[in-house]
Amino acid sequence: MTIKLVATDMDGTFLTDEKHFDKPRFTRIYDYMIQNHITFVSASGNQYYQLKDFFKDFPETLFVAENGALIGNHQEIYRTDTFSPVIAEKTIKVLNSLPAIQTVMCGEKSAYILKDVTKEFYKMSNFYFPHIQTVDSLFGIEDNILKFSVSCPKTETEKYMDKLADMIGDEVSIVTSGHGDIDVIRADVNKSTGLQYLSEKLNIQPSEMCAFGDGGNDLEMLRYVGRGVAMENGSPIVKQTAQYQTINNNQQGVLHHLEELFQL
Repeated sequence: MTIKLVATDMDGTFLTDEKHFDKPRFTRIYDYMIQNHITFVSASGNQYYQLKDFFKDFPETLFVAENGALIGNHQEIYRTDTFSPVIAEKTIKVLNSLPAIQTVMCGEKSAYILKDVTKEFYKMSNFYFPHIQTVDSLFGIEDNILKFSVSCPKTETEKYMDKLADMIGDEVSIVTSGHGDIDVIRADVNKSTGLQYLSEKLNIQPSEMCAFGDGGNDLEMLRYVGRGVAMENGSPIVKQTAQYQTINNNQQGVLHHLEELFQL
């Protein structure tokens, strides 16, 4: 199998639990990929601006950000898939009706967070969404909305996923990376739709792609590519879905697998 594109999730996959990666080791792999015309893609639920900062020293990196709702490179945004105003307003109403959750609304220009969230949630959100504004209300924001990032009690993640799906309806998809983190995205958008766009743009077939993931928001991507790789620390459904498995994120499983794949 010839690999022409490598896509990786970030948290729990490419990054360690301390949100780092082995930069010298990755540089060696990245240089090999550039020399051999292999495209590297950061495919994450995180904000485009955060991903660009992570890979500022790797200028050829492409981004499938916001769980597939924004695709671009370091210089430009290629495409966005945003909520209709009606569905965005409906989603805000539902989220506002659930007092146990906290929300970041993610737009093309910025992310938005209510002023009355907890300090801990704001600090965490500011890391994942460096372009963020505090607001009195999520209604009436003049921006195109990409997704909603929701924090709920960790032990009740599945319950809130079901509740949100029932209350908002079929126009959205409810996905999780685990640990009380839920994303509300357009039903027809996910990481695989981002890779499909890149497949057409770059003339790279899915069979020529390798992807890494650990959570429920990686499933479509792992099914789409020719070589799907689950992290050892991934959820059971991820391990069942992917054809391959690597060591855990804290052992740099992505880099380990790529070194074996490229015989470095």
